[in-house]
Amino acid sequence: CIRDRFCAGSLYIPLQKLKEVYEEKHPGLEVVIEPSGSVMAVRKVIELNRRCDVIALADYRLIPKYMIPNYTSWYIAFASNEIVLCYTDKSKYADEINADNWYEILSRPDVKYGFANPNDDPCGYRAVTVIGLAQILYGGDILDKLIVSKSNVKVEEVNGSLNIYVPSDLEVSGNLVVRSKSVDLIALLEAGSLDYAFEYKSVAVQHKLKFIELPEELNLGSPKMEDFYSKAIVHILCGTEKEKAIKGAPIVYGVTIPLTVENYDGAIRFIKLLLSSTGKEIFEECGQPFLEEPIYAG
Repeated sequence: CIRDRFCAGSLYIPLQKLKEVYEEKHPGLEVVIEPSGSVMAVRKVIELNRRCDVIALADYRLIPKYMIPNYTSWYIAFASNEIVLCYTDKSKYADEINADNWYEILSRPDVKYGFANPNDDPCGYRAVTVIGLAQILYGGDILDKLIVSKSNVKVEEVNGSLNIYVPSDLEVSGNLVVRSKSVDLIALLEAGSLDYAFEYKSVAVQHKLKFIELPEELNLGSPKMEDFYSKAIVHILCGTEKEKAIKGAPIVYGVTIPLTVENYDGAIRFIKLLLSSTGKEIFEECGQPFLEEPIYAG
């Protein structure tokens, strides 16, 4: 048995498909997958001393930031994604919203929108990054209207960069909704109790949701926009020793094996399958294209 495989919520569906292939190839072996926000997945290992054989995250940078050298010595970055704004036919102004006016629609008092908790899930701090970048790109007070005025988040501009501080005890109010991981917002969307949610494009594709594709300056999906993305810096878990500053960057997924691994051989076989043509095909079907070449570190 691969005892536990901690993963980002946005990786759950492709990894479930990969698990089926793995268990077919290795009869009698069971893969147990436990999804959560990626920051929470890391904290299970480094704070709660939970053991897992493989950890797969929506932001490979969390591995060198939190896990190397005490909890692992290497990682592989392997797939990409982008941020989109999801909605349904029930969403207010669904026939009006587009890639140019989305932030104006979200600022209307009768519209409910949400993102994942940045302290738990990279999709959350990426959503905050997107809103920060929109303010840099378009000007005005987009960040204040959509986040600061509805939460205890603070913002400071330094040398042309926006520093956004998310307290560890994040509180939100009004028509802004936050849940621990981004996929938790989908049920609210589908029930009509939420109008819009920031999600990964892969999640939107997997759940057959309608979505607005954002300009490449904002969607965190374009490597050539890396310098612009880095102008928004989200500080998560503020007020704790785990506080980290995370610069905006293109979305890249990563995987590693923690030093507390129990089934090392099984974990290696699982990662080899993940990086194989089978894994690539599964991920691309799920809207998460592989990088042209994986990035190996350590």
